[in-house]
Amino acid sequence: MSHEYPLEGIRVVDASQGIAGPSAGMMLARYGADVVKVEPRDGDWSRTITAGKDGMTAMAIATNVGKRSIALDLKHPQGCELLHKLAERADVFIENFRTGVMERLGFSYRHVCAYNPNVVYLSVTGFGQQGPMQSQPATDAILQAFTGMMSINRGKQDNVPHRLECWPIDIASGQYAFQAVSMALYARRDTGRGRYIDASLLQGAAGLQTVRMIEHVITGGAPVAGGAFPVATFQTSDGSINVSVLKDHLWPPFCRMIGHPDLAQDPSLATGQGRRARGEEILRIAAEAFATNTSDHWCAQMRELGILNERVNAYDELFKHAQTAAMNVFTWSEQAVVGRVPHPNLPGLQPLVVDAPATKVPRIGEHSRAVLAELGYDEAQVRRMLDEAVVFEPLDARAA
Repeated sequence: MSHEYPLEGIRVVDASQGIAGPSAGMMLARYGADVVKVEPRDGDWSRTITAGKDGMTAMAIATNVGKRSIALDLKHPQGCELLHKLAERADVFIENFRTGVMERLGFSYRHVCAYNPNVVYLSVTGFGQQGPMQSQPATDAILQAFTGMMSINRGKQDNVPHRLECWPIDIASGQYAFQAVSMALYARRDTGRGRYIDASLLQGAAGLQTVRMIEHVITGGAPVAGGAFPVATFQTSDGSINVSVLKDHLWPPFCRMIGHPDLAQDPSLATGQGRRARGEEILRIAAEAFATNTSDHWCAQMRELGILNERVNAYDELFKHAQTAAMNVFTWSEQAVVGRVPHPNLPGLQPLVVDAPATKVPRIGEHSRAVLAELGYDEAQVRRMLDEAVVFEPLDARAA
């Protein structure tokens, strides 16, 4: 065990697909665990979603860094036998099938725990293992709708609830699940026992929105009367900037900066609550002022005044920014088929090394042969399983 790779030696079977389950597995791999991704012949369904090709999509790359892949046909008896052997030696088993599927396949916690009582077993579902919606399939967008996230993200022009496009609930749920697995492994050192973890997107969504949900209860659902104002995004002559007038004492210098010192003299606008009551008027006046000059011009002025602000960057601008480089936020690494892509170096993690094995994302079944060899199968047995379509590997590997 080390601070850099505290999970080195931990073996993980990741039979999950999509974002939430695989991202929990990816985090285990980033901390040093040996994560074997078990997927069908056509791969985890994330290999067909978002930009990319030949199974190497943005979603699959983001959630499978540092794993190895074996592709199995779980409808074939020997495919189930292979998964059984992997589960038998696993410290962690991850799945995100709909409720009841793993029970039918013979790989529920009840089954796996019977021959591997030390296993930490993670199930990730949309709505959990109980209740009237337990078997209902779900996605990030569905949970954004169900849990109220869309209701607080209405368009200013159309007042229609909108979806956030970065899969926040999937990502948060994966992080919460990773946290739960890590703590279970920590507890296992003293208890000597594994445990079952029921994680759901429903719980992840609730955790992500805690502040807004508490605020909703405190106010009885009424619009928030107080708080900082203006906190808004304005168009400039060459882009957009976000401005946050967080304290009332910053309001007068803000007014002078935009050429309306008269607003600072109005006692009804001295507090955020008062300004919010005349929000449309204030935002219109500010928008007209910001449109007259560049983002750099306004940002420089506001920094001198102590008003929080930042220009709205596109991703390419973020990648090239001096602060991003100074903090080593991204490691760029070559991935099969798609070329060089950025991988975030998350807090507490050992930064990835460019093009090191830990940065690689496996193709579907890329490590089938290696994993089977570790399970004790010889070359002839592996060849037979490939011929009989029990296991699969990339076509170019098979040709070789």
